[in-house]
Amino acid sequence: MRLPDLSRYQLPREYTRLARRAVRHVVGTVLGLLIGPLLVLAAPLQLMRLRAPFRRVRRWELYRLRRFYQLQVGAGDGAFLGGRRALLHGPLSAVLGYVMCDLLLLVAAVVLGSFTQLLAAGPVVLEFAVWTISRPALPVLVIFGTSSLLATALYAEFAVWLQAKLLGRWTAITRQDALETRISRLLTTRRGVVVAIDDERRRIERDLHDGVQQNVVSLSVTLARARRATDPHRSAQLLEQAHGQSQALIEEVRQVAWRIYPTTLDEHGLAAALDGVAATSPVPVHVDHRIEAELPPAVESAAYFVAREAVTNVVKHAGARSIRITVATEGEPDRRVLRLAVHDDGTGGADPEGGGLQGLARRVAALDGSVSVNSPPGGPTVITAEMPCD
Repeated sequence: MRLPDLSRYQLPREYTRLARRAVRHVVGTVLGLLIGPLLVLAAPLQLMRLRAPFRRVRRWELYRLRRFYQLQVGAGDGAFLGGRRALLHGPLSAVLGYVMCDLLLLVAAVVLGSFTQLLAAGPVVLEFAVWTISRPALPVLVIFGTSSLLATALYAEFAVWLQAKLLGRWTAITRQDALETRISRLLTTRRGVVVAIDDERRRIERDLHDGVQQNVVSLSVTLARARRATDPHRSAQLLEQAHGQSQALIEEVRQVAWRIYPTTLDEHGLAAALDGVAATSPVPVHVDHRIEAELPPAVESAAYFVAREAVTNVVKHAGARSIRITVATEGEPDRRVLRLAVHDDGTGGADPEGGGLQGLARRVAALDGSVSVNSPPGGPTVITAEMPCD
């Protein structure tokens, strides 16, 4: 029996991201009820020069802020969170976590209670100090259940905002999943895409003008000389020369088309296209690919161009003796990430703000990915690109 295709019923990616964000914030706020009191209890030990327990609790708190709240603090070692500051931050985390637990109990009571009454086909009775409400189970489940879940998510957002405000008084705070940060990143990415398209057009124009057009002009001149030649032997030599130039022109057109978009990428996939890059490189290139499943065409295209441009830059500027390209998919099946790295043993000193590397970064950023460059003077150089595959 053929199963129905349920892919079209999946939630949009942005809704899924917001739901994961809300769950992270809720879990992080609940953990504050556990770590906050420990931070308060361990703070006096620091004053008594028993710093090991306090440092351990502080590491837990920094992990909570980074993992569940997506807060990156300026002082990465957590030195800002000591003494009286811990005595302020700890109780705040504990109070916010306590209120969150009450909200979760309310959600459980409303959702589980109304669902149980729905199965029993009876009404739900909500008793307050002043009045009593009796309503059918389904409206209670839909209205009160949804509103209590929404209240929990909004309170978790408030808890993150409040703790970020307090921490921001002591150190620099960057919230990676903030909506305004996401919008700013999208605006920057859109401008980068426009610039990348313009750069690509200029590169294609240079390839056609400096390569193909010059060969066409040379071929035309040779044919004109053969046409005017009166000596049959000389005419045959010129025609033979024109034939060789036409073969070189065909190869030049093929190379330009390959640089614009290789057909191997569509026909055989990313691994075969990277093998083609290695085969045409004057510097020895070793390719290690561990791609477990099919990739989206846009991700394959971006990864190919990153690898090709990185190899071209190494050949032109690095003076390397060997290049290694590693590409693999990582993460869970529903949240896969393609990680591509280009290593070379050249002289190093690559400028991440240079035009070529910035072009790669803009291309990858258009897919919500990132590019990092590690190139100390003297080498080696590692260019790493990561792109989501979902």
